[in-house]
Amino acid sequence: MTTKIGVMWYPRKKEVFRQMEQSIGVPFTVYPDFEVFKFKTEQEVKYLGGNVGCFKHYHRVLTDLCNSDADYVGVFSDDLVYKKGWLDEAVKELKDGVGFVACYVPKGVRNRFNWSNGWHELKGGWDTAYGGGYLFRKDVAIELLKHPFIINHLNNYEANQQIDHAFPEAVHQMGLKQMFHVPSFINHIGISSTIGHLHTPDNVGAGW
Repeated sequence: MTTKIGVMWYPRKKEVFRQMEQSIGVPFTVYPDFEVFKFKTEQEVKYLGGNVGCFKHYHRVLTDLCNSDADYVGVFSDDLVYKKGWLDEAVKELKDGVGFVACYVPKGVRNRFNWSNGWHELKGGWDTAYGGGYLFRKDVAIELLKHPFIINHLNNYEANQQIDHAFPEAVHQMGLKQMFHVPSFINHIGISSTIGHLHTPDNVGAGW
């Protein structure tokens, strides 16, 4: 079983790419959403075109990963750090009927649902929770890319509405499970989100 990880890169006032690269622990492909990538890295760097914004870039990266021979695919931001062994643990939970594993579970989400340590299934779609770092089975990701909710989100939403939370809604509509783990496999160390929201203490990875 093989996994293909894509890391979306955006220019930031405070770059944390090196911290992400040192912690992720697995090979990945960098997908810049701009024409110039300013770091030297031994990882593959792949350009899919100029700046298109958060969701459109996420969509084209996931599409590219789905054209690989991988069994599992995931799209992640460049401002994350990872727990050792995170990918193996996440892949184990991608069983039949699971739409995705959320590798990033914020403290605020854990507190909202009063989750203890371990795996939790979240029921509901758009805006039920927040987080991200979604890891998919490739066959599920291919179906998600064709889902009407995703296509509508891609084509008809304004740039600042185009976020990856569209995928939990599509997974919910497909009747698949959304799996979250506490403690979070990932911590978000960026100052702001890719659509401009400033992060708060609730955005720290649960258990970090």
